[in-house]
Amino acid sequence: AGRYLKMSAAAFVVAPSGRDAQRTSARRAWRTLNFAPSVAGSPRCLNVVRSSRPERRAVIRACSAQAETEPSSAPAPFSAAGMGVKEFFERSVGAWKSQRSSHNLAWAQFEAVNSDIVIEALELSHSDVAQICAQYDTSVDAALLAVRMSWEGYSDWDEDEVLAGSTVLVVVEDERNAGRLLRSEGYAETIPAVGSWRMQSDGTFVLDTFYDRAAAEERIWFATPDLRMRVSMIKTSAGSGVLTASFSSEIRKR
Repeated sequence: AGRYLKMSAAAFVVAPSGRDAQRTSARRAWRTLNFAPSVAGSPRCLNVVRSSRPERRAVIRACSAQAETEPSSAPAPFSAAGMGVKEFFERSVGAWKSQRSSHNLAWAQFEAVNSDIVIEALELSHSDVAQICAQYDTSVDAALLAVRMSWEGYSDWDEDEVLAGSTVLVVVEDERNAGRLLRSEGYAETIPAVGSWRMQSDGTFVLDTFYDRAAAEERIWFATPDLRMRVSMIKTSAGSGVLTASFSSEIRKR
């Protein structure tokens, strides 16, 4: 009496009822408290095991209500929304491991590149910053910040060839969340270049650069504080066609 057998596909299961069901419910409630230290740690909850059954039920209900009203101690999830250009570059400083997948649409070819990237902040008084500003007839006082970016990588097209280089970037903010990026070496062509940048509301850094024979569009954003995403397109100089499209994931090195 009080017990009955259920037939399952593999075996017989004894299903509790009555007093056994109450005991099972009490054990489950106590396990719930054990898994909620912020609640179970209160003096009232610690005495629940020494209380009678009605008292235990009352304490469990009170502790559950307390858990629902107390603010969570878990950190808020990361969001790049509202990030400005200064915070973007400050977060970018460091050493990164990059993996890039590139599609040459004109030749229908695929390339994979693994690189090590180092980004370091430069003082605006640095001689390289003054040289680049003078090259573009821009006052150093108009510069917001400057960084040096160096890279070294290998392509699956030619594993014996080392892809290495370095460039200095000077950020000029001409208006709120928009301006110019002065570079000693461009992305699509290895010549000095100036691009137009803007920060989107979701924290994406968008850069458009026009060269003599091509145009480049880059979008870079933080998925987490230690993970950057980059989407790049190389277009014709008139911007009417896409020659190359690539995606990169960059993980901060510890």
